[in-house]
Amino acid sequence: MIAEKQSETLKQKYISYITPIVLRIHNTGELPTLKELLKCQQLGNEYFNYVESFVGTSGLLGAHANGKWVTGFAETCHSILEAYVEHMKFLRAYSNILDNSIIKPNDNAYANMQRMTKEYLQKKQWESLEQVFIANTLPVTGFNYQGANDMTTTPKWQLIAGLIIGTIFAIVILILAVLIPSPTPSQMFIFRGVFAIALAAIAAIIPGLLDVQSRFNKFSIRATGAIAVFVIVWFMNPPALIGN
Repeated sequence: MIAEKQSETLKQKYISYITPIVLRIHNTGELPTLKELLKCQQLGNEYFNYVESFVGTSGLLGAHANGKWVTGFAETCHSILEAYVEHMKFLRAYSNILDNSIIKPNDNAYANMQRMTKEYLQKKQWESLEQVFIANTLPVTGFNYQGANDMTTTPKWQLIAGLIIGTIFAIVILILAVLIPSPTPSQMFIFRGVFAIALAAIAAIIPGLLDVQSRFNKFSIRATGAIAVFVIVWFMNPPALIGN
């Protein structure tokens, strides 16, 4: 995935820059310069902000529908948040060089990644991480605020009820088609209408999207999903086509 590659690129760029600085501090005790600290902050923000932004859009892209992927990504977010804590501890260790106002995070900083870990990981994992954030006086908005709910989807019981009712009506129409091989125009109107509704109810539980665009009696018709199935059944008459 492009987003994951970009995330890894930003991560390596950040690590490649900060590693020599940390080794120099450890080996010689030489303090980092203001320029180096600002660069570390910039590269770290680019990395953490990119992942945070991707978390916010991943639901729109439908990524959350893949259980294994989203669980793995939540684990990645957990690791990134741990790295963010170390990043902030490093910058704060040199607050005498850096202005504290520069490195103070926003109250909602990385709330999306926090919500991701809370929603898809075990409770003890995200609670432990939350305590680390609290101990280091870092924002925990994502752990405390779930955020707005997603748009409601059709309840399963409605889909099951639609499937049962649609199947019953479809079977009834098929039986009537055998018993009444030459229905009157009024009977045909009713049969086709009920049959179209029955198939649409059944199609409602089938994943995927069907898009139909047609013109009928100078009217333009466009439908998707189950309504598209209804339109197809209602406006097409294969027996008449075969007869012609």
